[in-house]
Amino acid sequence: MDLTAENLVAALAVTSGEQSEDIAEIVDIVRKSEPAFAATLFSAWQAEGIELSPTLREEVAEISERIDFYRSVAARLFSEVDSLTTIKGLEVGALYPPGLIRYQSDLDIITFCEPDLWRAVSLLTDDGWTVDTATFSYLDGKLVVMVSVRKPCPNPFRLAYAVELANYYTLGNQIGIPPIVKMPDRWLSLPVKNMIMLLHERYEQPFRAKDVVDAGLLNRSMSEQDRRALHEAIASLNLVLAYSELIKLVNAAGLGPMEPLPGGLLTTAKAATIRGARGASFFVRPVTGTGRHLQRRLMMAKPSRAETLVWDRVQRRLHPAAAVRAGLLGFGLPVTGPNPDVTVAVLRQRGEHAWVDSPAGRFLLTLGDYVSQTAVEELSAGAGDLTG
Repeated sequence: MDLTAENLVAALAVTSGEQSEDIAEIVDIVRKSEPAFAATLFSAWQAEGIELSPTLREEVAEISERIDFYRSVAARLFSEVDSLTTIKGLEVGALYPPGLIRYQSDLDIITFCEPDLWRAVSLLTDDGWTVDTATFSYLDGKLVVMVSVRKPCPNPFRLAYAVELANYYTLGNQIGIPPIVKMPDRWLSLPVKNMIMLLHERYEQPFRAKDVVDAGLLNRSMSEQDRRALHEAIASLNLVLAYSELIKLVNAAGLGPMEPLPGGLLTTAKAATIRGARGASFFVRPVTGTGRHLQRRLMMAKPSRAETLVWDRVQRRLHPAAAVRAGLLGFGLPVTGPNPDVTVAVLRQRGEHAWVDSPAGRFLLTLGDYVSQTAVEELSAGAGDLTG
């Protein structure tokens, strides 16, 4: 698919609601509305022979170096650990025409062999990366994990490099969009699995210009077999509303055609009904249901002051271990001390405290921003035998 600077400006216009033919104003729009899209637009101008200012050239060069660095990290990990695979960033970036760069803040890696996940984390920490945080939840009766590691960027004014490793695809939105631990083989082609992930992210934030461009490229790269698999996945995962919204944006930006699902408005209406029914299920368990709802609001929206106050009380009332087993997301804060003698993540609790022991260290478990200093002290090195 040809991808021009004009296409990128059109994608920016449909997501930001602002448009201009003046290049300086376009730079201002992208800086204000979607800074991560700026380097892609600048690289397109550069590829089309437009002379960039030194500042814009430097920005394109820095982002290009960042992507090259992630490629080298992925290649090294894949050469050492066979079960790893990437999603999103590098895979979608490979669809962009030569000369155009796609910004990515982090490198997303998936494996369904948890010991391999921790082996990859170990390879990174041996190479100077630091475990930043982790998240834990229960899916299909099993503790699942996402570990985030960081490494400083040589330019201190740029975000640190980040790698996120998980043994699942997505947790869904905790209300009507189901989680995905594994995908069937027919969904695993590059365009299908990455379109599924893109649609899931709509429930974390609105679609951005980058999403519109990604979707256009993914759509054009699909075979008819891929398209049938995607339609099946969208219906199965209740992603119809997000897909309908994305179709309008992609087509409005001139990056289509993207066609609606068979069934049209009827399919959309059914999806809304199903999602509403699933959302009502939190009334079955009022406390954990309220917790899931409020946690989702704090993570994916701007909660009201009342919701924030209620969440502060709810998170203190819920025991972190019980809450995670009930489906809430637990945030793991690394504590000092030797690495526990385990090969996979193990959820433990003692009294009011909960933590996860992992091959990469011990993580204090919390449901939000409330952290007990007593728990930190007890779980740190020297606190004695803590095997749950």
